[in-house]
Amino acid sequence: MEKIKKEDRRVRYTKMAIRESFFELLERKPIEKISVTEICNGADINRGTFYSHYSDPYDLRRSLCEELNESMRNRMKELGTSTLTATETMRLCRENKDLCRIFAGENGDMEALNAIISSQSDTYLQKYFGYAEELSETQRKYLKLLLVSSITVVFKQWLDNGLEEAPEEVAKILEVYAAHGIKGFIGGI
Repeated sequence: MEKIKKEDRRVRYTKMAIRESFFELLERKPIEKISVTEICNGADINRGTFYSHYSDPYDLRRSLCEELNESMRNRMKELGTSTLTATETMRLCRENKDLCRIFAGENGDMEALNAIISSQSDTYLQKYFGYAEELSETQRKYLKLLLVSSITVVFKQWLDNGLEEAPEEVAKILEVYAAHGIKGFIGGI
């Protein structure tokens, strides 16, 4: 039993070292220019150790994004809901700021950030606005695009600024924008 705990601790430490090395490299260059060797050098591990956990830097990034998604699913389960409010999402991101580093900075993964926000936006639009039944499919598609891209830009700026503002403050901005923007969009059609 004791041996299993030590192995688990070692695995957690190794993954933390890999993660930190990866984040440091992402601060300097895009993922397509990051090699496994560089990650291993920064984490002070050999390539075999890296490959026992991940197949390449993209797999590492995917794993980190999935970890954040899992945190969101767990929070929704705790709260007994199918979606998180903007405030809960911002709080969760602050609690998981180490994971959110994958989205921050010049080389942040905007595609993954968009995917996470997009997955939440469908539920939000349906729950709060019935996805505006009077809108055409094209109008709904562009409304969602406007909402997701706007939220992504604000969220990324918050991350890039080191999560300086309180989660509640950023959430309020997003909620007011989303509510009035969607109502304005629907009213203007």
